[in-house]
Amino acid sequence: MKYLFFLIFVTSFLFSDQRILKISNFIDYIDIELLKDFASENNVKIIYDIHEVNEDIFSKIKKQNDYDLVIVSSNYISKLKNIEKLEKIDTTKLKNYSNINQEFLQTNFVNSVDYTIPYLWGTVGLLYNKKLVKEPITKWNDLWKNEFKNSILLSNEPSDVMGMALKSLGYSANSAKVEELNEANSKLEKLIPNIKDISSANALSFFIINGFSVGMIYSGDAKLIMDNSKDFEFIYPKEGALKWADGIVILKDSKNKDLAYKFIDFIIDSKNIAKIGNKTGYAVSSESSMQYIDKNNLQNNITYPTQNNLLNSEILIENDNIYDNSVEKFENLKKEYIKNGALNEK
Repeated sequence: MKYLFFLIFVTSFLFSDQRILKISNFIDYIDIELLKDFASENNVKIIYDIHEVNEDIFSKIKKQNDYDLVIVSSNYISKLKNIEKLEKIDTTKLKNYSNINQEFLQTNFVNSVDYTIPYLWGTVGLLYNKKLVKEPITKWNDLWKNEFKNSILLSNEPSDVMGMALKSLGYSANSAKVEELNEANSKLEKLIPNIKDISSANALSFFIINGFSVGMIYSGDAKLIMDNSKDFEFIYPKEGALKWADGIVILKDSKNKDLAYKFIDFIIDSKNIAKIGNKTGYAVSSESSMQYIDKNNLQNNITYPTQNNLLNSEILIENDNIYDNSVEKFENLKKEYIKNGALNEK
């Protein structure tokens, strides 16, 4: 991804009078060629930054916004809206708006329908190496097994980790009950000896190169790993997977809102969003794009899970009590993990 930033940055020097569109997105979450095409077709510079987790970009925007567009998860879109950082979307400026699945928008962005355009969606489940694990993994609770000491990869998203712990206890991933959140936190503290690293990026290197046994993983990363190795298995935990949906938002302080709308319209073109889905291994919400999705993606229950796969699954929703509790407790968990010396044992 550093290469991507360098490529677009160098291209921008060729035309000093171009307007600049600044975007922040998750790592490995777009087709590079589309960025180049948009920049060329519209004679603009694109500065493309990456953020590993939602909390990084949320904290950055809260302090001082420097972007026109960002791509974040639905629960964080609501938080950005609540602190008045987002532009309300004017759908009349989007010729391709009819490609958006309105049922998906209304269901997955219930608290931010007017402020976002759906991008991609997927799940958080478990990936394990069949050669390194004694018995098949079936549930979140398996992460606490003694055999996985200093072996697992934990997500760097506070909401995902707290949601996973709550699900492992049989509670809702969106529980706001103090006693349930405290119980989940206590259980996470017991997981510390098993944690080998905490990250939401570069999953391929963790599992294939560094030999991690098991870990939390995004569905698209799981597909990429399994496309490269037959040693791995992705599972939807019995307690229920975590679902997520990411959206594109325009920042209220953007100096290039017309350009931001043009970029969104370009992205939600049926063929273009399908290219992104095919490239990343994540699912799209546009019915008109399905004809352009690779067959192996459509037939793969990692990218497009069945209803049975999603049994007991939940999408994380925006809730200030959950958010504040999750972030605070997750930061404490990471401090204890580092104090435990696990980072030095990688």
